[in-house]
Amino acid sequence: MLINFRFKNCRSFYDEANLSMEAVKDNELREINTFSVEERLMPKDENELIKSAVIFGANASGKTNIIKAIAYMKNVLLMSASQIPIVQNNEAFALNVDAQSEPSLYEVEIIQNQTYYKYGFELCDGKVLKEWLYRRTERLTPVFTRDENGLSISGLTRKTSNLINVAPYTLFLSVGNNFNLDIGQELYDVMMWFQNLLIVFENAANSLDIYTLENGKYREGALKILELADIGIKDISVKKDKIVNVADFNDVLRFNAQMQINPVKGQLKQEAANIYNIDLETKFNVYNKNRKKVKEKAVRLFKNAGFNSEGTTRLLCYLGWVLAALDQGRVIFIDEIDSKLHFLVADYLIKLFNSIDKNPKNAQLICTAHNVMLMDEDLRRDQIYFTSKNKYGESMLVSLSDYNNVRKNDLFSKKYLAGFYADLPDMNDGE
Repeated sequence: MLINFRFKNCRSFYDEANLSMEAVKDNELREINTFSVEERLMPKDENELIKSAVIFGANASGKTNIIKAIAYMKNVLLMSASQIPIVQNNEAFALNVDAQSEPSLYEVEIIQNQTYYKYGFELCDGKVLKEWLYRRTERLTPVFTRDENGLSISGLTRKTSNLINVAPYTLFLSVGNNFNLDIGQELYDVMMWFQNLLIVFENAANSLDIYTLENGKYREGALKILELADIGIKDISVKKDKIVNVADFNDVLRFNAQMQINPVKGQLKQEAANIYNIDLETKFNVYNKNRKKVKEKAVRLFKNAGFNSEGTTRLLCYLGWVLAALDQGRVIFIDEIDSKLHFLVADYLIKLFNSIDKNPKNAQLICTAHNVMLMDEDLRRDQIYFTSKNKYGESMLVSLSDYNNVRKNDLFSKKYLAGFYADLPDMNDGE
């Protein structure tokens, strides 16, 4: 579960921003759109979280950069665990000359393995300046902290902690288990949360492998949704064609990295000597002039690009992961969930998370969207976020719940388009 994600000096965000999944005190849609966690994990009366958050904003206002920020945090951790030096560019804000020499901050508050954790770090020029991990039992206590003076690890003296040598470009969280410490479980929990974090940006063939997992459970679930959407697809199946004489395996790895998704249980492992092109075969009924079915037509999603709509292609690339998130209680970020999709389909996907029976494990969805009609469809005020940019090119993130005098019966989309909640471009300027 995600509670908060804080970041600063990252891409178009110069000042600190916080994407919070903490519910405000509001009874609206409370039973459906929120859930409570144990009071030992979060303070009483503050232990309610929202199941989804939708971020709206003009083009280039910073929506996608929020998802890229959490993806960067995840990638830094994974690269650090592989002993790959952190990239020199810490994705600092580009439109301020001072930002390049200032640290970038990344911090999450999460619940993993029935434990509350707060983990974060500061980077600058590829070096770790600070890093910290806290957990809450009766109170918030440090698991470890790290700064210019070295490491401080719970249960060890500072002198003993500093005997552990961690390279300046390496995060201690990702390598700490190599030292057989008593805090190993805490380090493992946080690493597993990031391993399980799902992040979807673009269409990627590698993501289609999800339909082969769990005995085809996600494939069956996707077919039911496709039927509801009346897209016309009667069946789907993953097809793999072996690639021979691969000249550069790194090209394949870069292609596979398009989706910021890590393997889940049972996912097939690709090796250099066994690489496949992955595609999804979609099947349609073919009829004669009497409207009688005579055969089926098989069309591949990527090989026969153009037959299926762009919206259908995008939907199929992430729909399996949506179902996996719901099934396993995971956190999923999706950029432009409504891209090329009918409003009703995008609304349905969001409602899957804002549901009791469809989301029994309290999976969480964070997505960006352009269709402002979505904000009027059974979303609480704390589930609606806006991004905007000031005249200095700095993005800002605010929740609708941050505004005063917002009525529950307001038509949020109308007031948003009128400029009440965020600065929008004036396309009538100069007329």
